[in-house]
Amino acid sequence: MQSFTHAAKALFLTQPGISKHIKDLEDYYGGRLFDRLGKKIVLTQAGEILYAKTKIIFDIIDQLKIEIDELHDLKGGSLSIGASVTLGVYILPRLLGKFRSLYPRIDVSLDIVLSRQVIDKIFDNSIDIGFLGAPVDDVRINTGIFLKDELVLIVPAGHKWVGRDTIEPSELMNQSFIISQQGSGTRHIIEERLGQAGVVLKKGMELGHTEAVKKAVEYGLGISILSKTVIKREEQLGVIKALRLAGVDLRRNFYFAYRKDKYITNTARAFLQCVADGEASTSEIF
Repeated sequence: MQSFTHAAKALFLTQPGISKHIKDLEDYYGGRLFDRLGKKIVLTQAGEILYAKTKIIFDIIDQLKIEIDELHDLKGGSLSIGASVTLGVYILPRLLGKFRSLYPRIDVSLDIVLSRQVIDKIFDNSIDIGFLGAPVDDVRINTGIFLKDELVLIVPAGHKWVGRDTIEPSELMNQSFIISQQGSGTRHIIEERLGQAGVVLKKGMELGHTEAVKKAVEYGLGISILSKTVIKREEQLGVIKALRLAGVDLRRNFYFAYRKDKYITNTARAFLQCVADGEASTSEIF
């Protein structure tokens, strides 16, 4: 621009105001930033350095504005989710596919761990939202139901109970039982509900993943109790049979959870809304 007069007009300031700002900058940096060459002004070497760095700063500010606007418009950003095994493997992928089709420029990560570890990740702020198979009883957490589920007893194709539809709880005590590892939401429900019915399981094996539990049952290593959601394929193939337990309520809920003191971004809200629209949600998510 090479003129304080033109700069003052462009910035809607007076020329003395511009001159004062320049003097304050030169006093702060301890050197001349401009040479006055007649009616023109040109940058000194120090002024060139200040201009180059200032331009970078303003470019970053402009980019920040664009990126923040994209977050608001759901055209960018990221979302970190943690989920228990049943949810992370069998339910959330479909919902993530729907979310990605709606918001293709949002980066999503899914960490599949035990329900107990999902809670840990919520507290250490390594995920934005957690999905798990047991409620979180903590005043620091916002939680709610997003899907109803039911657990069923499963036996291998050659088991003596295959011709039956219902089993008495007391009959379980003589069977080798395959159970998921401690910290699993499914295990918590099984132990709680069977304990209420006075059933003590004869544990034949403890396995760390739902797929391993299903395979163990399929190959005749014992029986188990799993979500109806996760055994559909095996039941259709005829390698396992699903049965009900008489007098034992094995219905349960799946939950979403996030920290009360954590700012819920538009991206996180959009995913929770996608979950609510995609499943039979029975509670308010926000």
